[in-house]
Amino acid sequence: MAILQEVGRHARKMRRPQHRFQLRVRPWQIQPFLIAPVLPGETMRNLLLQSRVVSDPLQSPLVGWWCEFYVFYCPHRSLPGAADFMDMMIDPSKDLSGYKQASAPDVDTYTPEAGMKWVDQCLEAVCHEYFRNEGEDWEDFLIDGKPAASINQDSWLDSAMNAGDYTALDIELIDAADTDVLMASEVEAGMRQWYLLRQQGLTQMSYEDYLNSYGVRRQIEGVAPVPELIRYVRDWTYPTNTIDPEDGAPSSAVSWVVAERADKDRFFSEPGFIFGVTVCRPKFYSSTQTGNVASMMNDAYTWLPAVLSDDPSTSLKLIPAMEGPLPSNADSDGYYIDIRDLLMYGDQFINFALDQTDAGLVALPTTGLQKRYPTEDMSEDLFIDNTDGSGKTRVRYDGVVSLHIATTVRDFSPTTPA
Repeated sequence: MAILQEVGRHARKMRRPQHRFQLRVRPWQIQPFLIAPVLPGETMRNLLLQSRVVSDPLQSPLVGWWCEFYVFYCPHRSLPGAADFMDMMIDPSKDLSGYKQASAPDVDTYTPEAGMKWVDQCLEAVCHEYFRNEGEDWEDFLIDGKPAASINQDSWLDSAMNAGDYTALDIELIDAADTDVLMASEVEAGMRQWYLLRQQGLTQMSYEDYLNSYGVRRQIEGVAPVPELIRYVRDWTYPTNTIDPEDGAPSSAVSWVVAERADKDRFFSEPGFIFGVTVCRPKFYSSTQTGNVASMMNDAYTWLPAVLSDDPSTSLKLIPAMEGPLPSNADSDGYYIDIRDLLMYGDQFINFALDQTDAGLVALPTTGLQKRYPTEDMSEDLFIDNTDGSGKTRVRYDGVVSLHIATTVRDFSPTTPA
């Protein structure tokens, strides 16, 4: 059995990679823009994000938009394929063909044929942790094949639910005989077998040993890590007048100039990636809410009497089907709203018919009371109607991320003569 020895530590120097990006993104799409590998023992000293963002002509000249950038540290162990990736680092014969593209390049994730789906792995982990609620899958809500972000505005709608869903919330025990269940005893038995094999020398290297070879002293135990948010940027703007380059007609568009730094040191104890995603989200107005919620405060209970302040159900009000602020709701038993959320988060107010195309309205909640995730059609409706098929339904990016990382990696490439 080979004996592992720690490689001597060299003086660290700075490496300064620059990762350029150019994107065409629909509103609410969660779009990757950066994937930069990092090694155990490296330290990110600072990060500089610079970008110019411009939309195509918009329907509404008034409604403002947010442009958001997220930068994460995604160690291998935070990814869906963590077990295979850990084996890859300690077993050169590990077959990872299951993580390669099947037959053709993937334009959306900029992954070549037969390339590792690292972008998909990071995107799935990030979406699960930061963009989805419990019980939601990262691919449950898509816009043009990419995961969709939510409307990102707290509202009384967040707790609205159909009456049928409310009465179905009783706890129900599941018999282990009716489903596949992984028992704790099975995990314990498997761990005993692994420790026995390691004690007998039948395993040569653990993931801890691999990290120790970089000089990183870390015990891999307990709950697996999740992607860590390194930097978050959110910039607000209103539409400005512009000229449509296709026909010279005046129109409105949103644009941003982003220049943000992250100067706090970040030590990377495991191999992984610095991974970035961006989202453009317009301010949200619902076209299916036909009235204000305060109009439903028509009894003593909805005014939250102090003597019942300890009862959270006091603020729940059942609205009959086809009545109240959401008359298009499909549940024949009606729907519940929570008056406390009106007090906490507020409401919208609109004094014109909700069929206007230039008001930036979004058709949420749906008839099934899905109220968080817009669809591809809702995204398209924000832009001026494009009947010629030229694709004027995007927000366009150009940018660069400059990293300063302390590392022992050296450039041994021969110098090119001047």
